[in-house]
Amino acid sequence: MRLSRVMLLLSVTAGISAAATQTWAQEGETWYRVQVVEVRPDKVTDFVELYREEINPALRRGGVPWRSAWRAGEFGNEYERQFITPLSAFSDLDGGDALPRALSQGDYDRVLDTLRETTIARHSYAVRYRQDLSVESDDVSGLSIARVTNVQIATGREGDFEAFLRDNVATFRDAGVVFGIYQRQFGPGPVVWQIVENLRSYGDLARGGILRAFDDQTSAAQQLVGVITSVERYVLEYDPELSFAGVSAPSQ
Repeated sequence: MRLSRVMLLLSVTAGISAAATQTWAQEGETWYRVQVVEVRPDKVTDFVELYREEINPALRRGGVPWRSAWRAGEFGNEYERQFITPLSAFSDLDGGDALPRALSQGDYDRVLDTLRETTIARHSYAVRYRQDLSVESDDVSGLSIARVTNVQIATGREGDFEAFLRDNVATFRDAGVVFGIYQRQFGPGPVVWQIVENLRSYGDLARGGILRAFDDQTSAAQQLVGVITSVERYVLEYDPELSFAGVSAPSQ
C-alpha cells in the first residue's frame, strides 16, 4: 500500500492495496469523497458512538467498501474529524447517499437528528489524487500521522505549479521525500492543492516540507513566488475506531 493511498484516502490501515484503489477511478483518474466534520465539544462521546454503532455499519450495508477516519493531531482543530471514502464515478451520486439506502426512513431521520445535535458543521469535498505529481513509497505505508499542507494557487498559475512538481519528481525521489498530491475540486471554499506527507513520528516535523529535497531551498522557493498565494498546514492522526474496511478489501 502506497503513501498516497494512506492519507487522503488517504486509506491507511483500512488495508486497501494499490491495485484495489486503482479500481476507483473516474475516467482514468482517482477520486475521493472527503467529509470534514466539526464536533460539538460536549458531544464528542455521543458523536463517536453514533458513527461506530450506527453510521459505519449502515454505510457498509449500503455498499461503501471502506472509510478512513482522521482526527486532529497536535496541531489543528481538536474537535474536527475527516472521513475519506472512494468515489468510483460521479454518476454513482445520482443514486443518492449510501446511508438512506441502508436505513429505514425512521432510523435515517433519527440518525440525522443526532448528527445535528452532535455537530457544528459538516462539509463535503470531491478530491482528485494526482499520481503523476506524487512520489510514493511502500516504506511509509500504514503510518498514522499525516502532515497536510493546503496550497492556494494564483489564478492562471496552476500550470506553473504543476510544472514545478513534475519537473522535480526525480529530485524529490532521489532525496527520499515522499508525498501525495491532491486537488480539492468541489466543495465549499476555494479550490486548493493538498500536499500530504505521512510521518513516522512528530519528530519528523522538524525536517521541514518537501522543499528540503533541494540543496538550495531559497532558490527553489523563489520559483514559486507569485504562484502560491496562501499556505495552511495542519497535522492529522489516523482514527482506527471510526474507520472500516469492507469485506472485499484485502488485509494489510
